[in-house]
Amino acid sequence: MKYTNLYQCVIIIALTISLVACGLPSTGNNQAEVIGSTPTNALPIGEQFKVTATTDPSDQPVNLNPNDDESTSSFVLSSPVVDEGGELPVDYTCDGAGVTVPLSWTGAPAGTQSLALLMDHIASPTDIHWYWILLDIPANITSLSKDTTGIGVLGTNSNNDQTEYSPPCSKGPGSKTYTFTVYALSFEPQLSIPASQVDRDTFLDAIQGITLASAQLNVTYARQSEAITESQPTPMASSRGGQQENRSNQNQGGGKPPQEAIAACENKQEQSACEFTAQKGLESGVCETVQDELACSPKRSANDTPQEPGNGGQPSSSQPDVDKEGYTIEQAISDKAQGMTIAFDALAFLTGDLGADSFFPPGKVADFWGFQYLRDNDPSQMGHAGDFLTSAAMNMLNVLSVDQRARLVALAENQVDSINKYGYMRFVLMKAFQDMLEGNLPAGATSLDVNAVNAYSAELYQLDGEISYERAQLYGQMINDFTADQQAYLDAMENKGMLDWPTVQEPSDMRSLDREIKVAVMTYAADMYSWYAGSIDADVYFCPERHGTYFGSFYLKDIKAMSDPGYAIPTDMTGNLGDEMLATLTSDQAQLITGLVEIQKPSLLNIVETRRQVSIELRKFLEGDTADKATVLSLMQRYGELDGEIIYNMAVHFSDVNQSLTSSQRAALDAMREELLGELSHPNGAYLYSQAISMPEIPDTDFLFK
Repeated sequence: MKYTNLYQCVIIIALTISLVACGLPSTGNNQAEVIGSTPTNALPIGEQFKVTATTDPSDQPVNLNPNDDESTSSFVLSSPVVDEGGELPVDYTCDGAGVTVPLSWTGAPAGTQSLALLMDHIASPTDIHWYWILLDIPANITSLSKDTTGIGVLGTNSNNDQTEYSPPCSKGPGSKTYTFTVYALSFEPQLSIPASQVDRDTFLDAIQGITLASAQLNVTYARQSEAITESQPTPMASSRGGQQENRSNQNQGGGKPPQEAIAACENKQEQSACEFTAQKGLESGVCETVQDELACSPKRSANDTPQEPGNGGQPSSSQPDVDKEGYTIEQAISDKAQGMTIAFDALAFLTGDLGADSFFPPGKVADFWGFQYLRDNDPSQMGHAGDFLTSAAMNMLNVLSVDQRARLVALAENQVDSINKYGYMRFVLMKAFQDMLEGNLPAGATSLDVNAVNAYSAELYQLDGEISYERAQLYGQMINDFTADQQAYLDAMENKGMLDWPTVQEPSDMRSLDREIKVAVMTYAADMYSWYAGSIDADVYFCPERHGTYFGSFYLKDIKAMSDPGYAIPTDMTGNLGDEMLATLTSDQAQLITGLVEIQKPSLLNIVETRRQVSIELRKFLEGDTADKATVLSLMQRYGELDGEIIYNMAVHFSDVNQSLTSSQRAALDAMREELLGELSHPNGAYLYSQAISMPEIPDTDFLFK
């Protein structure tokens, strides 16, 4: 895609920010989820995104297929201790010290934002072992020392399923080949799972579509004694390794099996059936000797699917691993996904302020068009690339006639005030929740009034319903008027990933629009495509962070990336920080947070059904009929009440935790925020969606208490 001028680049940045909030295990965002400029204070809406360029962006084409980079052949990986095809020194195996191999690389292509490393051994297509996964290596790093530590984020290994390097310990006689691969990435992969759940399959899925180049170093190793054998796992596609390696020396690298696995085989014989609870859930297997310990070694079959994790990244997000069917609403509302999301929300709220709470991605308003589903299930794994929305929108805008595009512009001009009103109305709830947190209740009040919170949330969602109805009405009319050629163009895009979509230029009549109008028009165009190509299930779908959006987690996760274009959001941020926060609390305090998963479940399930009914009604416009507005608004009122129940319980439980924190606990939580954000920990002012503004005058909130 070639951008025609600097102005269009500004819009791309604004649209990238509108995509924040849900991350993926490829999660390409997810991206380096948000890339924008330093927030400014008190600027009018649409004036916050600035771009400084030393060259004309029209001369800087965006490569929609980064794997075609011409510099790939110059990217070289080497080691000072072993040549290509050479014998790996024993020091780096289980027969020696078991430390990591020193590596260095040169010729990383231009545009490299992050690096990643994999060491594996492919005995056959169905017998694959991996020993070292290292993510989030800074782009300026060109080497790793022997026994390296402190660089990047470790994933698992297939020998003991721990987040560490596990040295090769080849099975039986003969030489085995081990491959080190370093990947130059266009941005950091974003995974919605903790590092303890990143296996080879997840790793490769995460970097698909964002790999600029890769370089390999192949080495061999033969065990010195046939008496020293190992039992290697046999992971299949979409499964995480299983059996433990047998080791002759307990202290020679790779780590001992988990204590739970050892305990599961007490008083049992080799190959006895066993099971234990690991970080990722219940594991079943057989007892085998692993580093002189009889331990439960998990088994995997060819039909196994990934365990369902929670949120760690990226965008974002708390999304569980995707199976071959793609992301689903069941994954988004799963206990693990919601548990990770809520814990991260709690940390953000307990350490934040009203200004941080107000940061909110605009894509969460009027979202019944399946665009989130389209993103999360893009076949080319580019759904969280910064230009995904732009590519979808530009293709739709080029399909439309001048008159049809003018209708989208008119809708944008009509809806801007309503969109802004929705954003400002959110401040009333946020202020009340902050007052509850800090104990600043109105005279005579003892708590929030759940009925008042639900009623106010219902007003917000009714406004969302008005916005959604107007969009559906116009989208349906326009789609039903499509010519055969227009339909054929869009049909050809269906079931293809972004990398296979046509590369088009921005229509000339779109280039002079005001920024906020243009952002809205491009949002409409992308939504129209996802609605045209989608389904009821796609319309219903949402990401785990879609609800309970008043507690500052978007700011905690995204603001550093907005302020520093060179920063990419860590893949495991949400999961790791949520876990660290819970570990700081007592069991009773932690239960107040983790217990919200069960408390909110009925509301969340009802939200799914309500979204389905709204989506069914709105899709009548696609069928050439008329959706009943009263039905839509009634359903949206109920939707708001359900979200009101969720946010009420979150506010009350988080506040109860806050009131019981000791000074040392509070200091520990604040230190987590400070370490992550530094001087950005607390904004000056507030945000209208993701645009910095002065703190607005907020109406009285006493009516929300009792």
